[in-house]
Formats: sequence, structure tokens, C-alpha cells
Amino acid sequence: MTGTFISRLALGATAVIMGVALTACGGAGAPAANKAAADEVTAAWVKAFDAGDATAMAALYADDAHTMPPGGGVITGHDVIESYWRQDLGSGNAVTKLTPVDSIAQGDLLYLDGTYDVSAKDGGTTLASGQYQQLWNHAGGQWKIQQEIWRLDPSLQRDPKMADYMTSRWMTAYNAADIPALMALYDDEAELSTQPEGAVAGKKAIEAFWKGDFAGKPSTMLTLTDVYVAGDLAHLEGEYTVTEKGQGTRGRYVQLWMRDGNEWRIHREMWWK
Repeated sequence: MTGTFISRLALGATAVIMGVALTACGGAGAPAANKAAADEVTAAWVKAFDAGDATAMAALYADDAHTMPPGGGVITGHDVIESYWRQDLGSGNAVTKLTPVDSIAQGDLLYLDGTYDVSAKDGGTTLASGQYQQLWNHAGGQWKIQQEIWRLDPSLQRDPKMADYMTSRWMTAYNAADIPALMALYDDEAELSTQPEGAVAGKKAIEAFWKGDFAGKPSTMLTLTDVYVAGDLAHLEGEYTVTEKGQGTRGRYVQLWMRDGNEWRIHREMWWK
């Protein structure tokens, strides 16, 4: 791995996704069709939901996907998720509207953050509304949902103390260049996405990434701007400032954590400038 995290982020190229101007941490190999990907997956999800087609819904999820329905616990695995949607959809008497507010594509990952509204077909009565986050993975020529959270009322499930605890552990390990402590926070099959490298998958690959990053002895400050902790899933989003040799670089990040016994571990994260 050549160069440091701060220098890689400085190669950022501007990407306008769903009307929101973001600077992705990438140069060569930066995605070229972010809005098209966001439109594609959103349309596919809405079409399956509105048709009450549980089989089509399940086909949008990876075999090891995790989803958290509104007000419910974590559901894991393609077959279990299909059973959930079959029961939830019933005869398909609802119409939903997904409105992506924020979307970021890096490598094979697509992150969507938006709002949803569900209404009855017969009279347009509102049945449910809230916010959602989805992380899609592109593999085998198809987009599949890897993780998602559906929120009824985000203000009720922020759990700032737990979020601060996770963030503090990450910063302490990173700023000390403590690889063992940092890697203890990652799941064995975690995935980290930056550009131009793209997605780095697996604990060993992530360890090599951070070891290369520590060459310039950087330090960082993470500032949380959005927190959602519900059941065994946690969505943390915020801003970072990386300082190296007296120079600072700022950007944003998203981390998806999952509870593993008594510990929380990172399963997916994305960093961009």
C-alpha cells in the first residue's frame, strides 16, 4: 500500500449523486454512474414491494444480508428475510415511496440514505413513514442489499452514549497507531471502501490498509452527525479531520456496526472527502 490515507483522500473527484454534491475519495476508477445505480435499485425495490412479490423482494438481498424492519429486531439471511416480507406484504395492498436524500457509490458499494412513505392503495391513507439506510453490494453483475435499517422515529433510537463509546475506541486505536486494538473493532468479513483502491474486504486486507496508512503518523478527529442504534445494528455517520505533518484534510464517513456477543464490531465503512 503506497501513500497514506490523507494523501489518497486528497485525490477526491466531485460526484453529483441524486442532486447532492459530494466529493468521493477517489481519482482513477471513480464511479461514473452513481445516480443511475441509485435510481435502478430504488425502482427495483419499490416495484417488488408494490406488487406484493416477496420472491422478487428477497432476490434483491444477498445471502448473508441483514435487515432491521421498523420497530423490530435484526433479521439475517436471504431465506429468513423472504419469510418476513411474505408475511409483511400480505396481499400487496400498500404503495410505498422511497426518496433517496443522500447516496454515495464507491467501488462495488452503494450507500443510500432517505425517507419512505407507505400508503394504502384504496384510499391513500398513510400507513407508515420514516427514514432508511441501505448498503448495496455489486457482485455478479447485480446489486444486492447487504445491510439496511428502517427507522420509525430516529429520535427515539439514537443512543448517543453507545455511539460515543464506539467512536472513542476507534479514534483512540487509530491515533495510537495501535493495529491490534483497531482490528479488534472489525468483523472478520468486514469491508472498507475508499478510492482509488475501492473496496478492501476481510480483516487481513483491512489490517494491511491501515498499516500502510500509519506510515505518515496521522491523527484524526471524528465528529458524529447522525446516530441510529437499534437492537444489534448501529449506523454511525459523521465528519472527520485527519492531521498529518501539520496539514489537515476533512471529509465524511459512514460506519455500520453489529453487536457480536458483548462487543460491537464494524461490518462496513465508507470514507470520502
